[in-house]
Amino acid sequence: MLKNKQKGNFYRKSLILILLIASIPGLVTGLAIYGIVTGKVEGELQRLHYNKIVQQEKNVEDQFANLELTFSHWAYDPNLGNKLKDIDFVEKYDQVQELYRTLLIIEGSSPMLGHVELYLAVPQPVVITKEGYTFLTDPALIAKYNAMLQQKKSMFWTDGSGTPDVPENANTAAASSTLTLVNKLPGVPAEPFGLLISSLDPVKLKEQLNSLNPYEEGTTLMIAGDGKWRFSSSGRLTELDTTLEAKYAKQAAEGSSFLFDFQKATYSVSTSKFNRLGTGWTFLSAVPLSSITAPVLLVSKIIVLISFGGLLLALVLSWLASTRMFSPFERVLQRLFGNPDLRLNASSFEWIESKWDSMSRESQNLRGQLNLHLPLLREGFLMQLVQGYLFPLSENEIHERLGQLGLTIEGKQFAAMVVQLSGLHVEETRFQSGDEELVTFAAGNIAQELASSKGISCETLNYHDLSLGLFLIFPGDYTSEQCRALMREYGEAYVQIIHSMMKLQSVVVLGHMTNQLGHISYMFEEARQALSYVDRNDKNRLIDVDQLNKSMAQREFNYNFSLEKEIIHSLRLGGEEEAVKLIRQFMADLTQEGYKKLIVQQGMTQLLGSMQHAMLQSGMNPIVLFAGANLYEEFHQLQEPEEMLNWFQHRVVGTFVQELISKQDFHLKQVVEKVMSYIKEKYMTDLSLEACADQFGTSPYTLSRAFKQLTGINFIDYLTNLRIGTAKDLLRETNLKIIEIAEKVGYQQTYFNRIFKKVEGVTPSQYRDMIQKERK
Repeated sequence: MLKNKQKGNFYRKSLILILLIASIPGLVTGLAIYGIVTGKVEGELQRLHYNKIVQQEKNVEDQFANLELTFSHWAYDPNLGNKLKDIDFVEKYDQVQELYRTLLIIEGSSPMLGHVELYLAVPQPVVITKEGYTFLTDPALIAKYNAMLQQKKSMFWTDGSGTPDVPENANTAAASSTLTLVNKLPGVPAEPFGLLISSLDPVKLKEQLNSLNPYEEGTTLMIAGDGKWRFSSSGRLTELDTTLEAKYAKQAAEGSSFLFDFQKATYSVSTSKFNRLGTGWTFLSAVPLSSITAPVLLVSKIIVLISFGGLLLALVLSWLASTRMFSPFERVLQRLFGNPDLRLNASSFEWIESKWDSMSRESQNLRGQLNLHLPLLREGFLMQLVQGYLFPLSENEIHERLGQLGLTIEGKQFAAMVVQLSGLHVEETRFQSGDEELVTFAAGNIAQELASSKGISCETLNYHDLSLGLFLIFPGDYTSEQCRALMREYGEAYVQIIHSMMKLQSVVVLGHMTNQLGHISYMFEEARQALSYVDRNDKNRLIDVDQLNKSMAQREFNYNFSLEKEIIHSLRLGGEEEAVKLIRQFMADLTQEGYKKLIVQQGMTQLLGSMQHAMLQSGMNPIVLFAGANLYEEFHQLQEPEEMLNWFQHRVVGTFVQELISKQDFHLKQVVEKVMSYIKEKYMTDLSLEACADQFGTSPYTLSRAFKQLTGINFIDYLTNLRIGTAKDLLRETNLKIIEIAEKVGYQQTYFNRIFKKVEGVTPSQYRDMIQKERK
């Protein structure tokens, strides 16, 4: 307690001393100001006012100089060079877009610049702005631009009435609404063919004029162009401005600062001049003298009163507040340092300040990271909400979560939109297969920017499959008709932008509206299902679920069962080309009234099931054949008809036929080998192709084709060669009669003689005689 009392007394004495030191100079200063606020103070303040005007005028002059320098540099930009003489706005699309970006950059190069436009006299008169270009046909308008081209100076100033797009004002006493800087093109010495024109931002010009007047009363008048142009800080010429100009015309030769009376008030006027591009500029700043001196008197009185009050208050506050004010500091130091005996000193406060700065930096760093990841967190939460994973949460809990993620939704209405992109495989598109993620991301950014430009709050949900979900938020006081009109306008604009910028087709579904977040998942599911009823041959379409023809869902399902049987039959025979041709015809039957995704998916899914059943009947397990892949899931990922047909051809039919041919080759090889063994055993009997085919369970055609493919000769030739070869051996090695040999090799004698002579060129008897003669 003694230590705390000593520290409290020290703190009390220090506080009293500080308050006394702070109060006494203020009291003395207030009395001194109050005593001498006379004409001398007025003169001094007037001089300071003039110095401030001169200094500020220098800043304004520097602003104009920097503006002229910046603007002149753009005349040498390569995008504004001689290549503009033969620019083709239709063929040279990239050059025109680069020109738009250059004009946009010029507007942003200086805060003083307002509207920037480019006039080209060749190859035909045209005015270009960042919004687009307009070919000029009005001779009077073209003549005004060409008149500026004839100016001797390459860069000059003019007022708003001198530019073609601003009507001339016949009243010369009225203040110009704007000021325009003109630069001839090209920047290098050459015959000019164009103009780079920029009007100053009226608001910025007014701010510059107001900066010359540190007081809210009075006026600032800028006179330029040898008195032709006048600009007032009030935005228009007032009676005060007219009187001030007339007074200046009389007083200009007497000095740069003077007083004049206007409507029972005395004004202090400060003047300043400078010259830019051969044009003289004069600034007149008029301030009521009372506005200069009255605050000084008021402040001096306030200082005196506060100083006296401070002296009295210092005693009371020092006594009452010393102990109470010291205890929080002591607790802070004990918590930070853990040392109750630590006295207040400079190092303690510096340490507290350093800790505070460190914590502030860490807080800012964490806040920056939170702001960086907040959109991703919000999208993830909305994705869960849309997919129905947050069903257990109450309405208030969802509101609270979204509020924590930076989305204010109290009293709002919500709507669902679903976008399906297509045309990625079309030749004229800028993208190719594998760019689905990039395309969907770009489409989401376009949706965000377009919604922002139309004043709609929009959150995008990227499904990463060329489709998007758009979570739209509308004010609660909007009617349903207003919201639907905004949604339709937004959807139509989005479809056009996607088609023009990305060369893709898109279908936008306008879902229902609600003010209950718990209904969001149902709304998005309904919107996504509506895509199944879309005719995919009708590209760039906007669909309103409120107006969707529900009868499309109950339309007759045209399933061609006879064609399905033909497809299965071709598949079993290994006719890949025929099967693909029939599948294409099958899809054409499904889409004879227009391509409806739901109808096609149902029909083709049924066909896929029938084909898998046929594979099982052929002794093949589809699970093994397709390595455990889920064919139904793969098929439902496809969007375009050609994609579906290609998938059936290569993924299903091609795989099955290849496996079928592989198994048939092995089976037929075994059959042919058995037939060859059977012929060697039974060649002396009455053998035929049909008998052998029946014997081994195959068709004569299949056996003949396989026999030819594996042995290189026909079945009958193989049998004949075997019989004639055996007969030749018997003729050489035995003395059997010809008729006996014919019977042993399965021929009648007459037919045997004819076949033998056909093969060997001689009769069996002649062949035996030849052999015997050779042996002798």
